[in-house]
Order: sequence, then C-alpha cells, then structure tokens
Amino acid sequence: MVIQMDEKKFAKLNNISAEVRKDILRMVGIARSGPLEKSLSAASLLVYLYWEEMLFVPGEPRREDRDRFMTDVPEAVPALYAVLARRGFFEREHLWHYRRLGAMLQALPDFGRIPGVDAPCVAARPQIAMAGALARELFPAESSPRVIFLTDEKNLLCDEFIADLKKSSGKYTPNLLVLVLQNLRGDTARIAAPARLSSFGWDVREAFSSDFESLENAFMSFNFAEGAPKALVALQSEDVFVKLEHSEAFRSLSMGELDMALEELEEKSNER
Repeated sequence: MVIQMDEKKFAKLNNISAEVRKDILRMVGIARSGPLEKSLSAASLLVYLYWEEMLFVPGEPRREDRDRFMTDVPEAVPALYAVLARRGFFEREHLWHYRRLGAMLQALPDFGRIPGVDAPCVAARPQIAMAGALARELFPAESSPRVIFLTDEKNLLCDEFIADLKKSSGKYTPNLLVLVLQNLRGDTARIAAPARLSSFGWDVREAFSSDFESLENAFMSFNFAEGAPKALVALQSEDVFVKLEHSEAFRSLSMGELDMALEELEEKSNER
C-alpha cells in the first residue's frame, strides 16, 4: 500500500515537472531569449523542493519557520520562475512577459518584487558565504529553518568558492544544504563533486535530479538537526533535454522550434 502511495505521488510530481518544462520552453520561446538547458534539467529538482521538501507556503512569506532558498545559477532562473508560478506564488500570466521591459520576471530575479524569492541571484563569491551566515543566524531558532542553496558544479573549480565551502564546514550549520547541479555530459562531468565536498567535511549525498524516488531517499537520509552542513549532488539526466539546432548557449527559439520542442517534451512525458 505504501509503495502504491509513493508511486501515485511520484506520478503526480512527474506530471507537474512535465508542465513546468513546457512553461520554461514557452516563456523562453515567447521572450526569444534566455537560458534553456540548465532550467530544463533543474525543473524536477525544484519541483521536489517546493512540493515535497521545503516549508515554504505561498501567502505566508513572513513565517519565521519557513525554509529559505538561494541560488547563484542564472541559467536556472526560468525554472525557478515556472515552479513558483505553478506553486501559486504568482499568476502564470507573468511567465509570458519574461524579460520584457518593466515586467516582474527579469533575467535575474528581483527579490524585493517577486513573491517567493528570498535573495538576489548573484553569480559571485559572496553568495555561498551569505547562505552560510543566514543558516547560522536561523539555526538557534526553535524551528531551525533550513537554507537551501542551488549552485553549479563549475563553482567547484573556483578557488574562492572552495574557500567558502571549507569555512562553512568549520562552523556549526547543520541546517545548510547546498544543491550542486552536475551535468553528466561534457568535460565538467569529470569533476568528482561528491568526493571533493566530502573532503571539505560536508555530509554528501548523490541523486538523479529527475528521479523523485532517488531525491526522496537522499533527503530522508539527512539529519538537519545536527552534524555537518549538507550537500546533495544532483545528477542531470539527458531525458529531460530537447533536440534543438542551437547549442547549449541557446539564446533564441523560433515559433517552429518551440512547437517541435513542446511536442518532443509531450512524447517524453507520455513515456515516463
């Protein structure tokens, strides 16, 4: 019976993820500008966070016990927008004005203007230091909210980023969780992210970013009440990508390409 319930839950999450990916395609396609591949690969991970893991209720932004989310990955911002809209933080209509002059959803989120966004997306060193400082500030609280920070594996090649990871491991922040997006394709796949993070003293797990059972097992194995800061290396599966003539440096999508990409995503959703 429990297994059937889990299967039902995972099927629901898969359906939500499929709709989120379509929204990402539509908003980037309509804008004719924006990152795509990283957002498609991060969609399921964000869906799991906002539907199953994080205490973060739309309409209750001032709850002291809610978890906080931060990221330094601009390429994943369209996925964050699409998830927040589906989760009810704002109307989906805003997605179709992505990157438009004066619209709420710009290339980088305005945390003071967008419901559900806790911090600016700054791809620079202070971001992980900010996440650690916030986690330490929140931990003594009775509810001990978590700070969840989404980053990219490429940062593990940055000396300054690594220095901040080492500093965080030396401070008591069991409620700090860093999610590392790891692409299994290309040169960066050779970064041994789990081993590197473990060597810094972090409590590390691995999971496939589009496999909800894998994600759930990883999250359930963490103890956020004590121990070292946590890290989850989220392996990006290729089955969420779409075939486009453009490269990973995608910046524009014709209406014809948009229709083909949506059709491809629909076929993949039916296969799952």
